[in-house]
Amino acid sequence: MTAVVHCLRVWRHYLLGSHFTIKTENVATSYFQTQKKLSPKKARWQEFLAEFDYTLEYKTGKANVVADTLSRKVELAALSLAKGEIKGRIKEGLEHDPLARELVNLCTQGKTKQFWVEDGLLYTKGRRLFVPKWNNLRRELIRECHDTRWAGHPGQRRTLVLLESSYFWPQMRDIVELYVKTCLVCQQDKVENKQPAGLLEPLPIPDRPWDSISMDFISALPKSEGHGSIMVVVDRFSKYGTFIACTKDCTAEEAARAFFKNVVKY
Repeated sequence: MTAVVHCLRVWRHYLLGSHFTIKTENVATSYFQTQKKLSPKKARWQEFLAEFDYTLEYKTGKANVVADTLSRKVELAALSLAKGEIKGRIKEGLEHDPLARELVNLCTQGKTKQFWVEDGLLYTKGRRLFVPKWNNLRRELIRECHDTRWAGHPGQRRTLVLLESSYFWPQMRDIVELYVKTCLVCQQDKVENKQPAGLLEPLPIPDRPWDSISMDFISALPKSEGHGSIMVVVDRFSKYGTFIACTKDCTAEEAARAFFKNVVKY
């Protein structure tokens, strides 16, 4: 269940507002929603999970034979990014980046051991591709390792790890840090970026009767003489209550008329 809670926190901005199914091969986890006795930790988990619309589904271990894609994120990144069109664009960009051209010249002259040229591409230690500063290539790769659904908007460290596994360019850490800090989705939905909720503040005590009132509706009542709800107006100073019969679908205009007719009499 710890893994489920962690995943929901990571992908919260994708899952809120939509129904989804959580499949588990742990029988005990599938009964988590119906447990009567909970430890303090499980009670906190249930409070957090209450904001999601989900279904827990048990799947036997024999039936769970498909590899989990999310646990292969690094391999998926290497497969999806370092092949095909990206390699062609990187090769083209090496001719337009002055730093890349200088490094290629050093490699051909045998003056550096940190870089080497292979199939027209520039590699460095760890067999990582050098990405030239050309045509937003670097930004697109950061977006692929941060914004896509398989990445899940990770933090600065995880985004950097995904990039460094296959690519290299100068000041990569600073560029990734700036990109993650300015990501709109992370700023809006990540819990750690939100302001802490303030403490509840009591309402000021009124000085005289009818100086301050509270008003609410009691709805979903059986119909009686065409009325299906009750508007309740309470004077906060004397606690005097006024109960006004209203229609089930009482509009703002009708509520204002009832208020002036039954409360504001003079």
